[in-house]
This record gives sequence, C-alpha cells and structure tokens, in this order.
Amino acid sequence: MNHKSLRWMMFGWIAFSVVVVAAEPPHIHTSRTSQKILPLPKGDDVFHFIVFGDRTGGPAEGIKVLAQAVEDANLLDPDLVMTVGDLVNGYNQTGEWMKQMEEFQFTMSKLKMPWFPVAGNHDIYWRRKDAKNPEFKPAREHEENYEKHFGPLWYWFEHKNTGFLTLFSDEGNPDGRERNFGDRTQQQISDTQLKWIAAELEKMKRLQHVFVFLHHPFWWGERYPGNNWDEVHKLLVKNGNVRAVLAGHIHQMRYDGVRDGIGYYALATTGGSLTPGMQYEYFGLLHQFNVVTVRSNGFSMASIPVGGVFDPRQFTPERHLEVEAARYLLHEFISPPITLHLDGSASAVYQVAVTNPCALPIDVTLLAKGDKSWIVAPDHRHSKLEPEQGKVFEFVCARESTNGLAGFEAPEFELRFDVLTGDARLAMPARSLRAKTQLVPPHAGWPVVKTNQCFVFNGTNACLEIENDQMAFPDGPFTVEAWVMSSHDTNGAIVSNIKIGGFSLEVAGTPQFRVQTDARTVNERRVSNLKPAIIAKAKDSLPFGRWTHIAGVYDGAQIALFINGRKVASTNATGARLSSDKSLYIGARPNGAWNTFNFSYPLIYWRGAVDDVRISRVARYTRDFKPDATLAPDTSTVFGMSNDRQVGPFVPVEGAVQAHATIKGQPRLAPAER
Repeated sequence: MNHKSLRWMMFGWIAFSVVVVAAEPPHIHTSRTSQKILPLPKGDDVFHFIVFGDRTGGPAEGIKVLAQAVEDANLLDPDLVMTVGDLVNGYNQTGEWMKQMEEFQFTMSKLKMPWFPVAGNHDIYWRRKDAKNPEFKPAREHEENYEKHFGPLWYWFEHKNTGFLTLFSDEGNPDGRERNFGDRTQQQISDTQLKWIAAELEKMKRLQHVFVFLHHPFWWGERYPGNNWDEVHKLLVKNGNVRAVLAGHIHQMRYDGVRDGIGYYALATTGGSLTPGMQYEYFGLLHQFNVVTVRSNGFSMASIPVGGVFDPRQFTPERHLEVEAARYLLHEFISPPITLHLDGSASAVYQVAVTNPCALPIDVTLLAKGDKSWIVAPDHRHSKLEPEQGKVFEFVCARESTNGLAGFEAPEFELRFDVLTGDARLAMPARSLRAKTQLVPPHAGWPVVKTNQCFVFNGTNACLEIENDQMAFPDGPFTVEAWVMSSHDTNGAIVSNIKIGGFSLEVAGTPQFRVQTDARTVNERRVSNLKPAIIAKAKDSLPFGRWTHIAGVYDGAQIALFINGRKVASTNATGARLSSDKSLYIGARPNGAWNTFNFSYPLIYWRGAVDDVRISRVARYTRDFKPDATLAPDTSTVFGMSNDRQVGPFVPVEGAVQAHATIKGQPRLAPAER
C-alpha cells in the first residue's frame, strides 16, 4: 500500500468519525449528576388539524361563537381546519343565501391557516321565503351557489402523507323532489358518488392515514333508517388506512366506537343551535371543536369548548390589577346599626353603599335573604356601576315584637356582581353581608347576676364577636386580660382582633401576646406588607383544667405577658401601633383577609372556658401583681365582659361605650367555679 492510499484511508476514517459524532442521539444536557433518566419526546413527524361543528340553526349571535372559535384556532395554530357542514342558515332564496355565505366567509377569512368546507342540508336546501321577490326553485336547489362560492360537493386532498376525504350527504332524490333529509330515499350516498369514492380511495392507498368528513352521521341507523352507509363503510375498510369518520348535524357530541378499525365521531356545534337550558358539557351539548393530532403510528382527538383557549399574552400586570379590583368591590354600611329592642322589635331604613373600583363596568345585585322574621322591602336592588361609580342601595327592615329574641338573626343581604368585559360577563364570588344591629339595654341597666358564670367554647366553631365599629380601641398603651381555663392541651386565640393592626392574646404551644405595629405599606385597598408582629411568648405551657389569669400589656416601648400576675415574657416594641380593621373575637382569631370590605370571620378557636375579659387604655401592670378575682370596669376600661348573662344571641359589653357581643356557633353558658 503506497502513502497516497494510506492518506485517503485515514481521511475517510476521520470523516466517518465526524459523521458518527454528528449522529449522536438526542439526550439531556446538564452539568449535574443524577441517576434519574428523563425520557425525551417522540422524534417522529406530527401535525394537527381542527374540526369545527355546525354553525347554523341557532340565533344570529351564533356567528360570534364561530368568530371566537376562529380566534381559538389561531392560537392553537393547526395545519388546517375542517368543517362538517351547515355553514349558512339556508332554507331560503338566493339573495338571503348570498348574504349568509358572505358573513360566514368573512368570519372564516380571519383564520391564519387553510380551511375546507363540507356541505350540509342548511347549505343546500332552497325554500321560497320572500313573497315579494319570489324566484323559481333551482333544479338542484343551492348546489350551484355552494359550488361557486365554497367549492366542490365532494373532494379530497393530501397533506403530510394523510388523505382528507369529504363526502356529500344531502344529494336528494333523483326525481327532483324537495330536499328533505327526513325522507328515507334521501338518506343515501348515490351510486355516482360511491363510484367516485371507490376510485379515489384506490389512489389514497399509498397514504399513511385517511380521515373522512360528511354532514349527516348516516351510520346511525335509528336516525337514518334509509341509509346505505354499509356500502361506504366496506370501501373504507377495504382501503386499510381509514382512521376515522367525522360528521355533524345532530348538535350533540357522539362517539359510536371503533368499527373495523375506523372510529365514528359526531361533533356538537360551533355556533349552531342548542336546546335552551340544556347546555351540558357532560352530555356533549355545547359549542366546541375537535383537535386531532396525527402521528405516524395513529392519531388522538380532543374536544375543546369554544372560548376555552387563552392567549397568555393578555394576562398583563394591568389585567392582574383589574382582577384584584373586581374581587374587592367596595361595600360599606352607611346607616347606623338597626336599633333592636329587648322584645325583639326593630324598624329602620338600612343603607348599603357599593363602589366600583374597577376600570370595567360592573353589574351589581343586592338580594335580601336570611331570617324570615324580618320584613325587608324591596327584596332586591340592581344597578350597573361604571368605573369608579358608587351607589347607595336602600332597604326598609322591620321586625315585630312577637318574634322575641330567641333564634334572632340580623337581616342578611347577598351581594352578587358581574364584571362586564365587553366580550363576556364574568361572575365574581358572591358576598354575604349581615346588617349591623344595636341591642338597647334596660333603662335601669342590666340586673346583677348572682351566680358567677362563664362561656365554654368547643374549639371548633364557637366564639363571641364584637364588630370593630362598636368601639374604639386605644392607639397608645393598653392592657388586655382574661380569666381562662383550658379544657385540653390545645392551641387557640383567647382575645384577638389581629391582622392589619390589632393584638392577640392566645396559646400557640405556650401562651403568647402578639401586637402588630408598623406596616411597610398599606395601599388604598388596605392591602398590606406587614412587618412581623411583636411577640412576648411564655416558655411554659398554660396549665389546663385550672383557672388562670392571663394578661398582655403594651406601654409604648415594650410588650409583656403575665400569667397569674407573674411576668413570664417581654419584648421591646418599636413603631406606631396599628388599629385593626377586624372584629374582636373572644375564643377565636379573625381571618386573614387583606381588605376592609369583607366581613371578618373567625379561625383558630379556643377550647376551654373564658370568664371575665377586660381591655384598658393604660398599661395596668409593670411588675408582678396579684390578679383581682373579678375584672370590674373602671375609668380606664374601654371594654369589659363578665360573661354572666346571655340575651338571645347577644352578650352585653360593659365599658366606655354601649355595645354587645354576638354569639357564633354554640358556646355554652355555665357556672364559673373558681
């Protein structure tokens, strides 16, 4: 072997080596070591096409549904779009047919990919509708119009080794009688078309797949007793590569299974008529289209409701803000609380103000609901609010004394509101609003209760609520204290109104006192970026089964926690204390909603008993002390509860203002043996 030959052999080996490296199979690239093998996607050729259902037979607004389907299809970006007939309403004369054709063509022209028609009965059937401008019935009805403006009645084409075969299922009777698919003699594929199908299928044998499209599902024998579909089916089976047949007309999705390797599908509608009140996805009664994925080894099909495809680029920061604004539709009770007498009677004009904070219009309905012992008139109010617009809704509320206070509930209103986007009406979560009431105490004051009592809470749903507008808590130094007995080694809030501001005397593993000071930011919707609460937390658990005095003190510079008069924890406090926008709860803590226009609701319930509760506008304790057996109100008391009496669903509050707590759940009033 000479040197020249050797050089060529070496060059060939090097070239071969390069080819081998270049042909390295796809794999995961990473700088990490991992034993997990991630499977790669299939590398075969794949394409998608979409099939629209019937457009017609419904109201004129159905064209808007079709337009939405076109938008959906453009987002999905298939190779092509097929139809299954009924493109126009038809059953008319040429002039009206032409207008409907132009409307359909204009809508479909917005597609970014080719689309292909199939003729249905609405596209072909001619009827004399215009008495002032009658025309003679065309021999083949609207066939000539259809083929001139849409295309041939039957045809096929090839795309990516796949055949698309469209058939005509409304040929009518050869005797020229009026077209009517209910006529058994008109439920067949003609010999002419059958011969064409057989010849063209032969040409398609070389293809990997074939899909067939027609309007009427002639294979449904009960619906089309005069059909000759078996002859068509035999031709399709003989070809060996027909995968599915798709039809429309029945306006309901239907799958008749696989027959000799061929799947049979009927679509519902894409803008066509649906039975009023019967639009159920479960039963296939909806506006939809099918998406077909074609691979070398088969196909898969999925149905998507019209409007169910979204462009992720539309969800901008500005839209996020609109969603938040819509969720937090502002409502406010602008009337004073309804005065409630001890005999259960009440009468008032109650006003609720609603403001639209959104940049879109909102439809608002305020519906009177709840306790039947109330007469509320009118039973609802409705208004459309433009952006930034507000409105006061007024109701007359009355209750007779014969109803007493047993089982009393304040009037309830349901606030329903829809955001109007122009294209849609978006229903937001309804909101339940409970009217505020004020119990009038006896002129001589509440009689003294001789037996010391307390409330026993179950730890799951029982508590007392004092709404935040019933009293003003101090912004400066304060003391919150209570006599409690834990009936179980459990966590829960004893006295709390903490969220955006406020405080909480609670047990979380061990007793603790929490005070919320400065928020980093609070915007106009009271959405806050809170600094962590300042906490004074005991090291030892609260003894359960024994009465214990617990007190939290804030003096402006420090918070301290006292158990049975002994200081067990303290923490330096910085920043101005924030007032709370939540109700005060005995036996629970408020929810974590970040806004002022949802009602508070309780969480983190206390399991055990609570006797006296007192909140003062001073720092009562600075060093160890002996707790008073009774936490009687004095000149420094803002709020006091002896928990000795229950008046209907209320518990009287003692202190600087007239107030009451409302019972939530079923706390039990029991003797306080201490």
